[in-house]
Amino acid sequence: MLSIYFITAWRSIWKKKFFACVNIFGLSVATAAFLLLINYVQFEKSYEKYNPNADNIYRLTLDLYKGSEFVVTDCETYPPMGPTFKSTMPEVKDFVRIQDIGESEAIYQQKAFLIPRVYGADPSLIDLFAVNVLKGDAKAALASPAQTVITESIARKFFGDEDAIGKVLKIQNESLSVGAVIADVPENTHMKFDLLFSLSLLEKWGYDMNNWGGNNNYTYLLMKPGTDLLSFNNKLKQFSVERLKQEVVTAEPISSIHLYSNKTFEPDINGNARTVNFLLMVAFLIIFIGSANYVNLTTARAAEKSKEAGLRKVLGSSRGSLVGLFFTESFIINVLALGGAMILIWSAMPFYGSLVGEPAKSVLFNSNTFWINCGLLFVLNTLLSGIYPAFVLSSVKAVVVTTRNFTTSLKGRFLRRALVVGQFAVALIVLSASVVIYQQMKFIQKQNLGMNIDEVLVIKEPQMSGVDSVVRNASVAFKNKLRQLPGVKSAALAESLPGMGLSSLNTRTNIRRYEETVYSGSNYYLYGIDADFLETMGIELLGGHNFSQNPQENKGKVLINEEAARLLGFSSAMAALNQRIKIEPEDDKFVTVAGVIKNYHQQSLKESQIPLIHWYSRRPTAYYAIKLNTADVRGAVAGIETAWKETFSGHVFDYSFMDEMFNQQYKADVQFGKIINLFAIFTLFITVLGLLGLASYDSARRRKEIGIRKVLGASATGLMAMLSKDFLKLVLISLIIAVPVCWFALNKWLQNFAYRVEISWLVFLATGLLVIIIAFVTISLQSAKTTMVNPVKSLRSE
Repeated sequence: MLSIYFITAWRSIWKKKFFACVNIFGLSVATAAFLLLINYVQFEKSYEKYNPNADNIYRLTLDLYKGSEFVVTDCETYPPMGPTFKSTMPEVKDFVRIQDIGESEAIYQQKAFLIPRVYGADPSLIDLFAVNVLKGDAKAALASPAQTVITESIARKFFGDEDAIGKVLKIQNESLSVGAVIADVPENTHMKFDLLFSLSLLEKWGYDMNNWGGNNNYTYLLMKPGTDLLSFNNKLKQFSVERLKQEVVTAEPISSIHLYSNKTFEPDINGNARTVNFLLMVAFLIIFIGSANYVNLTTARAAEKSKEAGLRKVLGSSRGSLVGLFFTESFIINVLALGGAMILIWSAMPFYGSLVGEPAKSVLFNSNTFWINCGLLFVLNTLLSGIYPAFVLSSVKAVVVTTRNFTTSLKGRFLRRALVVGQFAVALIVLSASVVIYQQMKFIQKQNLGMNIDEVLVIKEPQMSGVDSVVRNASVAFKNKLRQLPGVKSAALAESLPGMGLSSLNTRTNIRRYEETVYSGSNYYLYGIDADFLETMGIELLGGHNFSQNPQENKGKVLINEEAARLLGFSSAMAALNQRIKIEPEDDKFVTVAGVIKNYHQQSLKESQIPLIHWYSRRPTAYYAIKLNTADVRGAVAGIETAWKETFSGHVFDYSFMDEMFNQQYKADVQFGKIINLFAIFTLFITVLGLLGLASYDSARRRKEIGIRKVLGASATGLMAMLSKDFLKLVLISLIIAVPVCWFALNKWLQNFAYRVEISWLVFLATGLLVIIIAFVTISLQSAKTTMVNPVKSLRSE
């Protein structure tokens, strides 16, 4: 019986090859697009799920206030918080404190490498973050100031196939033996690390782990199962009122950090729940369009199918056998479509990896979830696309077949029109979104950053052993060599640089003017620069003077930006000149504002301007910013590398360009834009493909009507207009539906940016016209073929 179903269904498909190809190709593209998008969405939503403790781990954050006015939320907290809450709150089972050290150079037997993510941590990190220890005793290593824990990749980079345990790495001028090797940290976690060492080593360097004056630790709490987050946060609020001044401690679930947390000093660039949910919606809308094409063509061919069902009943077929036959046809169509989708996905893999990132790509075919999605989608598509012919058309009575026209039934027409409107509304929404996202990214690129970061090379200063004077002398020698290079315009040294994130800056809230007795309460960001920084970065000095080349003349002086002057309460930026301000509450000394600089963007344009204060510094662990003035960038870099090796022999020469580094802050948004652009094309293509099938069937169905009209004198243009107008009306209706939905969704996305474009009605007008033109051309091409047919051929059977 099954073989008969398959043979009969295949013959039916083969008989209408054009419509079958439209269905199969449309479903293939829609299925491939859906599976690729869903894979990315599921990867973004999978953060921390690898950790069995994730549901019971909270991260502490600090909400900072200026009086009753909220200022910012900082995800770094005070070191004593973890021990304090464990000892005073019964809900807390354990804690871990993690200190960000940043990118660090490690040396082993004359081999030097830069390790991107280095942290100090409590031994409890191993259990709380479910770290897979491959060799050694990781907890013991994190309890010792003389040991370190490295990942498998770092061990392979330094030691190859040799056993890493006991080997000595020189890091931050400390000789640390490898106490444990752990598996590489999963990509779907917000806290990624390559090398860990003990917090006791930080205490050796002078860090006070009992200090309530400096919030520079990430603090995570392991809670007892069933702890209520709201009740616990109320306890933390009460603690804040009693212990802290203008700060409120808050706990957030670790599982929500990646998509829902965008606080200052985040350890990694987080995702965005709005973006991910929008892509999820796009994925389902695309598969809706693909399935709608199948349903549309099936309902359009209702007359043929109903006659077939009626005749089979006359010949003795039961309704059950008809249901089986129609579902078999749907099954074959969807099998071929799924096969086509797999071919498309496999072909798109290289491009997909560059679009969404290698981590999301790597889990595609290797994930059970992917194959489950394939199976569920296949079953769902088969059922949905087979329901109408299987249950509606199979219920037709044989006697009705010759007396009722199913193609003109009110329900059939309404269903087809509703699906066409829905398809084009989706296409318009996605297409309009791609245009606005493109406009926003272009808007950001054209904004004045308050500095010139083009052709600025960035190198991290090496971690050199020896007294500070030796390190400074080496730094001065390197800068002098740079000045002598023909391709170098200027060079500066700074403790941080624009685009590096707030975690590279010092933060202070207790800053006030000399004549004030109360601190301003705002969050200020500070880092040291040298006398060449403003020139190298192209930052304008509005008033006062820059730092001197003589370090002694810079003692007790700072430069502030316009925003810092405003928050300190000066009537104007110039009014701050030569005024004294106090930065550290425990220090009785005041510093003098030597100069005021124009606001420049330390962060991306997603954020507002921040108050910046610069002191003079030429300390180690800083960055060189080197301004090039040559078209021969490769030659200039080669000259800089030679000067580096002469000065810092044995240390890693690793550079980047500041504009690329700064634009990394928009990586997720650029990625989102590319994804939307690509799938906007897919959406429009699938929609037009379905419209082509419908227009083709409609023209074939009205062949005799067209023949009669031509005999009666109708022109080809008039006939094409007649065949097109109904479809174009549906496109206009879809535009009316799409505009408010798209406007609302895009406004939500634009709220991620402090500086953003206004959504213009011209966007919807342009995309609407584009879709109308494409629809008109598609319908007209198909209609033209029909209107050009000799009416004799159309009417010879009449």
